[in-house]
Amino acid sequence: MIATHRALLTPLVCFTGACVAAGVAQASVKVADWARDPSLRVDAAGNAEVNWTTGDGRRLSLVIDGSGALHYGGRLGSADVSRPTADAAVPWAVVVRRAPDGGFYALQSWRRLVDGPLELRFSRWRGDATKLTLRTICCKWGSENVEGNASFHGRPIFGFEATPQGSPLDPYGRNVYLDTFRGGRWQRMMGILAKRPTGSFSLWIRAVWSGSAYRGTIPGPNWGWTLGPDASAEAHSSRH
Repeated sequence: MIATHRALLTPLVCFTGACVAAGVAQASVKVADWARDPSLRVDAAGNAEVNWTTGDGRRLSLVIDGSGALHYGGRLGSADVSRPTADAAVPWAVVVRRAPDGGFYALQSWRRLVDGPLELRFSRWRGDATKLTLRTICCKWGSENVEGNASFHGRPIFGFEATPQGSPLDPYGRNVYLDTFRGGRWQRMMGILAKRPTGSFSLWIRAVWSGSAYRGTIPGPNWGWTLGPDASAEAHSSRH
């Protein structure tokens, strides 16, 4: 993911006369925290402009160009050629648009970290969206396992190494964030790395996590032009 401060380390570029610093996306792009009233525009070259309102009422913008570079404060210099679409079903969707060449562009909003902010995230892709599967397997050590796979267009999504807290150490590593439905609400269990080379993951459910259902969410992959959309899946407990 890209933090705004990273842009200060990269070259200056210009959109509509405004020179701003550019960062490079490593996955679906985190645009902002606690964003309100977001909008999305796409020009004929496939550059995308995201606009949103901050908590203190400022209206900000970000342009994501065809290379994946992030231009904070940028604006598109040409007309929006995209249209709203219902042809791509993605979770947490705020805006989904389609360009004339068939490419999808989306804004999704969800809480990635248990104590973190609500994140506004941008993605773009063609064809099918990111796929996450989830299932429950009974009954290991008196409990159950939550298992699944993450893929995009048939290719597994995986990471290489993670910290003890579950954060990916490599820039393309992908955590699956797993929640339990317990006490009438969704509660975070932990993030678990999708494993190389299959994109599979498995979590044994401790007694304090046991719920009637489970949910997984994963940020989409960055494969060149593609900034895959975030994916989510749910499964009922095998023991309820």
